[in-house]
Amino acid sequence: MTPDADPGRAAAVALHRGADFLGSGFFAAPGLVVTAAHVVAGVAGAVRVAWEGGSYEVAAGGIEAHPPLAGHARFHPYPDLALLRGPVPAGHAVAVTAAADPPPGTEVTAVGYSLHTPTPGVQPDTLSLRVGARSAGYLRVLGDGVRDGFSGSMLVDGDGLVAGVLKGSRSYADAQGGWFTPVTALRALLGVPADPLPATAAPPSDAEFVDALMAFPALTRPEARYDLADRMGDHLGLPYSFEVGDRPSRREHLFQLVAACRRFRDERAAFTALFTAMEEVVPYDRALEGLRELVVRATGEPAARGGA
Repeated sequence: MTPDADPGRAAAVALHRGADFLGSGFFAAPGLVVTAAHVVAGVAGAVRVAWEGGSYEVAAGGIEAHPPLAGHARFHPYPDLALLRGPVPAGHAVAVTAAADPPPGTEVTAVGYSLHTPTPGVQPDTLSLRVGARSAGYLRVLGDGVRDGFSGSMLVDGDGLVAGVLKGSRSYADAQGGWFTPVTALRALLGVPADPLPATAAPPSDAEFVDALMAFPALTRPEARYDLADRMGDHLGLPYSFEVGDRPSRREHLFQLVAACRRFRDERAAFTALFTAMEEVVPYDRALEGLRELVVRATGEPAARGGA
C-alpha cells in the first residue's frame, strides 16, 4: 500500500521541535491540529507541523493541552489531547470524526509517522489494529506493535472516519497493543455536539434490559454475574460490589440487577457502569450492541463513555 492509499493520510502530520521528532497528529479543522497532550507537554518554544507537502510552526501560545500538565509524561492524564492552532494551509485535507466510539472488534488503522520503517528518517507509517475493551476512560487496541512516534495519530475506521487518537503502547517491554482516547472525548473537546436521540426512542423497560442481558451466554454462570456486580461497583466508585439481591434463576437474578440500577442514586451512572462492566467481561460478544442501544436510550449519552 502506498502512503496515498492510506485512509486519512492526507490529513496526517508529523510534529517536530527543532531536530527532534515528537510524534504524530492530524488536521481536525483548517489550521487546527490534534495530537496527544504528552507529545507536546514540556516542549519549550514552537512546534513544527510537517506533512508531505509542506510545514509551518506553531508558537507556544498556540498549543493547548488537556489537561495542561507540565513535563513530558508517558501516562499523561485523561483525555491526553492537545490542540495546535496555526495558519490555514490552502486546500489542505481535514479529517472527519465518527459520531460514536467504535465497538470492540472494530478494525482501525493508525495513520501517522514513525522512525520504524525500512526507509531512514521520519516516514509516513500505519498500523493495523483492532479495538479492545475499555480501560478507564480509554479504549484498548490490539494488533500491530504500537511504536513511538505514533502517539497522537488518528485511528481511522473502515468508513475513513476518525474513531479516536492513539495514546501509546501498553509497556516499554511489550509493544503489542496499547490505548487510545475515544472519539467522543475528542468531539467534546472540539465542541462537536453529540448526535441527538431520535424523538421516538422511548426509555427501555426492565424486561428489555433483562432480555438483552439474557443474550449473553456468559451470564448463565452465577460467578459471571457476581463478577459483573464487582466490576460495576469499581466503576461506580463503591468500596464494595454493586448490591444486587440474589435469586435462584438467571432471569430473576438479572431482574434484580436492573431493579438495583433503577434504585441507585444515579440511575444513568448505574446503567453506564453496567455496560462498561459487561464490555470488560465479554469484550467481543455481539450481544453488546443490543445492550448498548438500551443504555443509550436510558441515559441519552453514548454507552461507550465508560463508568462514572
